[in-house]
Amino acid sequence: MAKPYGSSVPLSGIRADIKENISLAPYTIYKIGGMARFFVEAVNAEDIKEAALFAAGKHIPFVLLGGGSNVLVSDKGFDGLVIRMSGGSVSVDGDRIKIDAGVMMARVVMESGKASLRGFEWGIGVPGTIGGSVRGNAGCFGAETKDVIESVEVFDTIAKEINIFSNQDCVFGYRDSIFKTHPEWIILSATLKLEKSDRQEIQQEILRITQERVAKQDIGAKCCGCIFKNAPWPESEEERNLLCEKFPELAMFRTRATIPSAFLIDRAGLKGRISGNICISEKHANFFVNRGNGTSDEVLALIKAAKSEVKKKFGIDLHEEIYMIGF
Repeated sequence: MAKPYGSSVPLSGIRADIKENISLAPYTIYKIGGMARFFVEAVNAEDIKEAALFAAGKHIPFVLLGGGSNVLVSDKGFDGLVIRMSGGSVSVDGDRIKIDAGVMMARVVMESGKASLRGFEWGIGVPGTIGGSVRGNAGCFGAETKDVIESVEVFDTIAKEINIFSNQDCVFGYRDSIFKTHPEWIILSATLKLEKSDRQEIQQEILRITQERVAKQDIGAKCCGCIFKNAPWPESEEERNLLCEKFPELAMFRTRATIPSAFLIDRAGLKGRISGNICISEKHANFFVNRGNGTSDEVLALIKAAKSEVKKKFGIDLHEEIYMIGF
């Protein structure tokens, strides 16, 4: 795919408040992680560009951190610059809503609801930012971020340009996008195209989804959300049939594109498994909960155990959904 081109962006002198030796644990929902050599809060595009220029000038790597969900930071920290996307603006224009990358998903849901725009209600239970959700094509309840994305504004830290990506340019896949293979591209904002609807009906749907998530997941616990992507079915019909013959309990998911990893981990007998201060949830087996002063090594131990036991029982490989920093 050819990269879209945009206008060159002049970069001014560094004004961002760059800090040194900052613990990353408080900035993650997991409350796990070592020190960042450098750390900066970025709200708008200028902050982000300046931070990227700082990293280039120091010849150090940078990583992005949003709401701190869906991420595991190494106990050893990160020997570079962590750019924390924090807040930003939301603007509505008809059936479109433009959001800065650091805006939390719950705020996007609330703002779209106020504007009587439907199609993003499912995002109420996703604790991250819109930028992270675009990068990972976050989704739940049968919907994904890609379903509502019209365009994404991106800063190319190598070319020093801002480019506009269409939905197709983003090459969305299951919990995937082109941005995962291009860490030099920083998402600045996203524009969603939604549908006009009744505000009260939208609020009722938000409430329904919230109640369902609370009932099924460890909302409010110190965990990073789903550890693994759901597992794809074998490609051939024959292989799928053989898998269901061997494990009849999987047949209930035949109409879905994937098999829930939480189900596989549960049936592998791993609910409640403990590694130090990290525990596989009794409520949702794809949630690994930090019960106290958990470490990244303890999380990794459970990840290894879950992959091994699911492979042993079902012959299915699990693949991590979480974003790992500093490993």
